[in-house]
Amino acid sequence: MTLMLVLIVVACVPSAPRQGSVLREAQDGGVLRVVTLNAPTTYYEGRDGLAGFEYDLANAYAAHLGLEAHFVVVATIEAGLQVLAAGQADIAAAGLSVTAARQTYLAFGPSYFSATPIVVCRRGVRQITSLADMADVRFAIATGSSFVELVPQSTMIVERSVEGLLADVAAKQMDCTIADDHVFALHRRYLPNLEVRIELGPGVPLAWAVAGGHSWRNRSFMRDLKHWMGKTETVSLLETLRLRHFAIADTEFDYVDLSRLRRAMNSRLPKYRTLFEQAGTRYRLPWTLLAALAWRESHWLPNATSPTGVRGLMMLTLVTAKEQGVSNRLDPAQSIRGGARYLAHLYRRLPDEISTDQRMSFALAAYNMGWGHMMDARTLVASRDGDPNQWQQVSLVLPELEQREVYQHLTHGYARGREGQAYVAAVLNFADIIEKAYAPIIEPNHEYSEPRQ
Repeated sequence: MTLMLVLIVVACVPSAPRQGSVLREAQDGGVLRVVTLNAPTTYYEGRDGLAGFEYDLANAYAAHLGLEAHFVVVATIEAGLQVLAAGQADIAAAGLSVTAARQTYLAFGPSYFSATPIVVCRRGVRQITSLADMADVRFAIATGSSFVELVPQSTMIVERSVEGLLADVAAKQMDCTIADDHVFALHRRYLPNLEVRIELGPGVPLAWAVAGGHSWRNRSFMRDLKHWMGKTETVSLLETLRLRHFAIADTEFDYVDLSRLRRAMNSRLPKYRTLFEQAGTRYRLPWTLLAALAWRESHWLPNATSPTGVRGLMMLTLVTAKEQGVSNRLDPAQSIRGGARYLAHLYRRLPDEISTDQRMSFALAAYNMGWGHMMDARTLVASRDGDPNQWQQVSLVLPELEQREVYQHLTHGYARGREGQAYVAAVLNFADIIEKAYAPIIEPNHEYSEPRQ
């Protein structure tokens, strides 16, 4: 009788919903749920829509699975890990460092990147050679970050993102903080008064955290993810994404010019923004790119003139100005319209074989160097069995257009290839800075809530 009563009571107790394989549940639902952060290194709204290293990589994996990626945006890493633990996401793709402490409760997929934690301070803050030197400076790190494991227990830990703390340091609200090297490199373009003081150990692997923790639920997911990450196509994709999202920060750093840009974005750019937007709409070009090109050409000075005779905001030659219907190169509206029309013409003229994500780099090179020299560089790459439709390969040979043994065999001869190489990188760099400065804030679309009992 006692046994029967126990069985009846147990049968009446509501049971938690049965959980199955993470991969199978995602496939059954047709959706890969990805929790991430709104940050320049992960997920943000760019000129062509949503973008980011994690955004692109997660979409590629979802496509491999035949699923649609659905992104859950949270405000902090801690919130993201709570969402994952509650089974409200399948993966956390947020630039997560794989640390010993995190591995005790999180299951990580294969590493796809390596990051070095560094102490970042503002220019003018006294010399820092070790963490012991931080005692008398205003120093804080982000809550939930992996850096908590690197610092003394007395270190201030604040409810702030790493990106937010970098901004605080630049604004003199804090003296120093800790960030990963690639995050610092990206933000230094917007916050040029920041500098590295010390590295805190070797590189740390970054990886996705997978739902299910240390259980059988994610074993099939882990096997598939490991297989996909190891494929030649994925390795190539990772390099492409690294170059697209981070390598631009590896270009030569000009503290003075970036500081000047930030000031001019507040003083000069508002005078011409409407003209850039109108020209961008008319010729189907991002206005931020046109503004960046004008900054690189003239620093937004409508009366700019070079020794070679190019003039105006977009620094047009007489021939180009005439071809684009510009009668007065010093008139800002005409100059911007003419420069935009010329760039759009170069963009459309490119061979169809060049993909959309590569075309603007080629068009900018032609704007700077001339169409013939840009095509010569493509010819040089092709002659070496390379891919002339890949800007990375073409960019690498541009300096050789200054070498007699090379340019004498090219149709258009000598060109200042190094200048063209730096020009494209600089314009894209400036465009990214302007774009992010004017990008709308993406509010978190998810608040963590306790699962129903």
